[in-house]
Amino acid sequence: AAVVAISAKASFATECSKSPFGPVRATAKIGHRTGRTMQERVDIAVVGSGPGGLSAAAHAAELGVSHVLLEAAPHLSNTIFRYQKAKHVMDEPGVLPLRSPLSFTAGSREKILQEWDEGVARLKVKVRHGHEVAKITRANDGFHIECTNSVLVHAQHVVLGIGMQGNLRKLGVAGEDLPTVQYQLDDPDAYSGETIVVVGAGDAAIENALALAKNNQVIVINRRDEFARAKEGNLRLILRAIEDGTIQCWYNSGPESVEELRVGRKRLRMHVATQNGKAQILCDRIIARLGATAPRAFVEACGVVFPSKDPNAVPAISERYESNVPGLYIVGALAGYPLIKQAMNQGFEVVEYILGRQVEP
Repeated sequence: AAVVAISAKASFATECSKSPFGPVRATAKIGHRTGRTMQERVDIAVVGSGPGGLSAAAHAAELGVSHVLLEAAPHLSNTIFRYQKAKHVMDEPGVLPLRSPLSFTAGSREKILQEWDEGVARLKVKVRHGHEVAKITRANDGFHIECTNSVLVHAQHVVLGIGMQGNLRKLGVAGEDLPTVQYQLDDPDAYSGETIVVVGAGDAAIENALALAKNNQVIVINRRDEFARAKEGNLRLILRAIEDGTIQCWYNSGPESVEELRVGRKRLRMHVATQNGKAQILCDRIIARLGATAPRAFVEACGVVFPSKDPNAVPAISERYESNVPGLYIVGALAGYPLIKQAMNQGFEVVEYILGRQVEP
């Protein structure tokens, strides 16, 4: 492993000598201040510390490649961080080997985040928290990355690992932004004795409903007549809960509007279209878990092309994860691969491709 790493550094140093930045010192931060703006020059800038971006930055650090990991949040992997408390995170598909210097096995949200924090510290990954990227511009000397905190990063290559969770789908009806209509659940134990409507039929909706049902009355709104997108374990649990009456499910139903109530015991009235006509549900809280869409405006502003106007479309990328913008790569959920292990493998592989290496399928 040491021989491979040394060889990679030597090969990379040769390539860097051709760079307009000159040779890159892998162990040193390269930056200076111009007025109020901090400038930093690196070979690989990774935007977003989700599983894909985090793995890419970790592999760059492992090889001694000049890099920076730009993260808007004060912590790593905001998507996983926002999972509900104590959520069991699966490492599917089980047959897929993991390619990453960071560990990942099935376990609690807390365990996985702790292991990633420890791995990042061990590898000395150059993480910049509080660095929200506002603009990425292609230039003759690579890319200019502007952050909202006035930091400017110059990079030869950019890896976008920003995921989708910043663009959560809303209900799309009147009342969707009321205070007790939410699109994330951090801690199910924070609610007790409430009537809670969970809208959605995916794994996140199912896990939220099951956790909330321990201390609340839960009603699930499912637009279809089945839970077609659920993992096998979650499907088994939700069907059992519906069968024994722990959770009530309205199949073939969808919200039409939500209104806030000023009198009475409940805070909300949801108007629902069902297979049998119109209905109403009085509740205390609505949690909608409807997935997310790509941050299209930002990605397109980077020059990246989407294959269609479909809101579910993902950017077109090559088999090496390179977009139509040379030198700009996309990994993870934004590239159409939402599973954690897939994203981590892509993060590892994209650094290999940037170094000009072949990667075994």
